[in-house]
Amino acid sequence: MRIDWPYIEQDFVKILNDLIKSDPLDQWSIQPRKLAVTQHKTKYGMADLNGVVYINQAFVGTSAVELLAATIRHELAHLCVGLQHGHDQYFKAKAHQFKANFGRHLNAESEQFRANMGYKYRLYARIENPDCKSPEEILFKRVHRKHSKYLNYKPRRFRYLTIKGRKVIGFRYD
Repeated sequence: MRIDWPYIEQDFVKILNDLIKSDPLDQWSIQPRKLAVTQHKTKYGMADLNGVVYINQAFVGTSAVELLAATIRHELAHLCVGLQHGHDQYFKAKAHQFKANFGRHLNAESEQFRANMGYKYRLYARIENPDCKSPEEILFKRVHRKHSKYLNYKPRRFRYLTIKGRKVIGFRYD
């Protein structure tokens, strides 16, 4: 099943109606008023003081329905407790109650989402290859911007990064 915007809208209404059965809207810090789209580079969703819940456009075209539901529940938990709580214990308790469960069970869906994000760069790591003298190069991650941490990476004798137990010699962006 591929997610489209009408599916997101229907899921939002269904989840909201389910949540207000146990937590009536008059007890929420911020009333949910609207669903909107965002194209944020890293976030699944966001909520604001006006009661707008933003869902990332990158969900469209994926089959990440559990990740979408967890995101909607997460953002609604923010509205319920109030944005001033951030991700404190009060928020975490409400998110748990709302079943906003992110975790390893969503890794495959997270990969679909990230593939849909349209990252600008690919970061490759050059790692030691014990089988031959030349280093092996692997895709480390996709990113939206170049970071000096990797551009200026210089391994030292006792200070260096490893990937799967193998020393990282350097990085390059593509």
